[in-house]
Amino acid sequence: MTATTALRGVGKALAQALAAQGYKTAEDVARAKPEDLIKVPRIGSARAPVLIAAAQAVLNGKPAAKAPARRKPAARVTAAARKAEAERKAAEARAAAEKAADEAKAKKKAKAKAKAEKAAKKKLEMEAAFKKAKEKVKEKSKKGKKDKTSDKDKKSKKDVKKKSDKKKGKKKDKKKAKK
Repeated sequence: MTATTALRGVGKALAQALAAQGYKTAEDVARAKPEDLIKVPRIGSARAPVLIAAAQAVLNGKPAAKAPARRKPAARVTAAARKAEAERKAAEARAAAEKAADEAKAKKKAKAKAKAEKAAKKKLEMEAAFKKAKEKVKEKSKKGKKDKTSDKDKKSKKDVKKKSDKKKGKKKDKKKAKK
């Protein structure tokens, strides 16, 4: 008779659970049906056929089949590893903050540049409008002066004629008076 603890994947606790259900030897487990073994606590539908195969292998003198693959335990995280991870995350956060600040600065600079360009364009437009208005005023004043000068020229020409006529008349009068 072979003990159930000789089976691969069976420890003290499982051996006690099997014994409580009537499976005290490996021969008992080898003769069991998977449906019967499922009734034992800690044995599920996947583990029952593996235990039966292990029991049959022990009875036949063959090495027991490998137990189901278990997950590797997670590596222990040391204080140094935690500290390094925290530093890495902090560095990433700082880098992200710097990047965001740089982007905001660039955006602000671009906005200021666009505003300056807009102001320069508006200034040029205003200067052009003022220049045009000045030219218009100059043209009006020139037209007004031309009109006035032409009137003055007409008047002055008449005055000149009258004066010259008067002078001629006086000269004639003087000549007559001399005679």
